[in-house]
Amino acid sequence: MRKAILIACIVLAGAGCFASHAKRYFELGYPAPGPEEPTFDKTILFDRVDVEELYDDFRIIYRISPTEVNYYAYNFWAEKPSKTIRNLIRERLIIPGRFIRVDLETSPDSTDWILQVKVFRIEEVDEAERWHARLAMDFDLVETGSNMVIASHTFDRTEPLADKRPGLLAGALSKILAEEFDAFLRTWER
Repeated sequence: MRKAILIACIVLAGAGCFASHAKRYFELGYPAPGPEEPTFDKTILFDRVDVEELYDDFRIIYRISPTEVNYYAYNFWAEKPSKTIRNLIRERLIIPGRFIRVDLETSPDSTDWILQVKVFRIEEVDEAERWHARLAMDFDLVETGSNMVIASHTFDRTEPLADKRPGLLAGALSKILAEEFDAFLRTWER
């Protein structure tokens, strides 16, 4: 009888430990555009976002050193980074009046410009004193007729998280993406 009670207590204690770890899903967000957003008398093709294979995963990556990659066991992206970043940038492009037309999956021959996006890193960097969000990307705007890059923006940026909580990562990454893409958009006006 005692053995049965002891086993039951161990099973219940173990179940309690596992039950407290519910999976959590996060997504990036993008603030509404400001009133002075640039507009262009052009058509643009934005087909896909190229993400380094290691990072295009539902699992959220965190680092505790430059050479060690870890995945959270209970924290995930709601969508793969290639899809969520594409959707956020697309929303920024399809603002009424921004372009004559935004093509998402057509031939580059029918557009003036092509937007190419590459993601090198999208991760959390955990240091002893503070955690950071890190996003490294490359944006290129290519003229279709000449295949010439007419605007380019590359960055590798970190933002400190307010606290050591993985739930703050998505907001910090969203801030970086919004500020860097908007800075890139403003270079097109020149």
